[in-house]
Amino acid sequence: MNDDRGTQAGRRRQGRGVAAEGQGSDGDLGRDRFAGNLPPQLASDVTADVAATVAADGSDPEAIIRVVAWAIRPRRSPDGLRRACRDSDACDDPFKHVVTLAGAPASDEIAATRQVLTAWQQRGVKVALVGDPLYPQPLAEAFPTTPAPVWVAWRGEAIDKAPSIAIVGARRASGYGTAVAAWLAESVARAGVRVVSGGARGIDAAAHRAALEAPGGTAVVLGCGHAVDYPRPHAAPAGLFDQVVDHGGTLLSECLPFEQPRAGVVRARNRIVAGLVDAVVIVEGGERSGALLTASAAADWGRAVLAVPGDVRAPGSAAPHRLLSEGAAPCTSPDDVLEVLTGLGTHQVAAVSRLTEHDRDRSTRVLADAVWNVLAEAWPRPVRLEDLAVASGVPAARLMALLTQARIAGELSEGHDGIRLRREPADVSPHRCP
Repeated sequence: MNDDRGTQAGRRRQGRGVAAEGQGSDGDLGRDRFAGNLPPQLASDVTADVAATVAADGSDPEAIIRVVAWAIRPRRSPDGLRRACRDSDACDDPFKHVVTLAGAPASDEIAATRQVLTAWQQRGVKVALVGDPLYPQPLAEAFPTTPAPVWVAWRGEAIDKAPSIAIVGARRASGYGTAVAAWLAESVARAGVRVVSGGARGIDAAAHRAALEAPGGTAVVLGCGHAVDYPRPHAAPAGLFDQVVDHGGTLLSECLPFEQPRAGVVRARNRIVAGLVDAVVIVEGGERSGALLTASAAADWGRAVLAVPGDVRAPGSAAPHRLLSEGAAPCTSPDDVLEVLTGLGTHQVAAVSRLTEHDRDRSTRVLADAVWNVLAEAWPRPVRLEDLAVASGVPAARLMALLTQARIAGELSEGHDGIRLRREPADVSPHRCP
């Protein structure tokens, strides 16, 4: 969770920085540098027009203006509204009370508020306040007691009530860790379960990429605002985040658009990751991993926590092994995740296991037995190309042709650390390579 003083200091910088970002540095935002010269009524009308394009279906643009204007004031933070609502004796309807507490913006706050809204507008972002129809239902539970964000801003599709899991772990993940994350993510996403993570390098990215094209899809919870390119490779044009949106997924943030990925902001997003899902799976992480914060937040939300056992000698096993010792459920296959979801009694998840079992019974494959056996023995760990050539005994030219065909057929996944079977092998041929 965020430190309140750190959050407030960051919001003060944010409030001052909004106008600076609008001084011609960001396309159309530059036109707002003269907003202070607009007549008050015209300034309000223009701001209302922008808010109307940003507001999600069923959300009140005027309410969004009030809450945003409150958040950019000095010594204020959006979570301050939640806490004020929680501590109020007159909070019969917490969703409406948040807007009441925010109050109407002062005339000298209109320009900065419009710059925030315009930054979202230019990026195709939609905004919903807690309690609105398109605000994620799981986050709104027990508000304002639970630490749900007052608003969410997203690109892509709104998050619905589909079964969801979070797959999280280390940025500096091992090949084993990224392979397991991808295996779990693809398997459950093919069964219609949404995969949620934090968009970081390592485990998060492996999970997002594996779930991209599956029916369940994926959602990214950002640790910064939508106008900040972080992590840079993922936020670059045609990078991971654009791919998520293009495939019907979601990029979601609680931050003002230019909020930087400070440590407190990044840590705070872990509670949103946990709150959005039915269960959290920790794949890898060190003794002080942020994944432990996500697991703790999951417990606070009443979500199930699973952990993937790892090599007892590996630093990345510290977080999952600690959680296992504290009572987390072991996750050794997608079936463990599906069993947790099936326990919720939902129809969607009841169909998951049948789909997964069907996928396992594939009767044909492109790879020759000698190559497949080596990869199946190593699974889910990747195998380097030179090691695969030696272990399989297949000539280099023939091996390259087989691998190319297998990639086209979708049988393989390849990364910087080697090649692995894309899906869990249902069985292994008895004619194994030595």
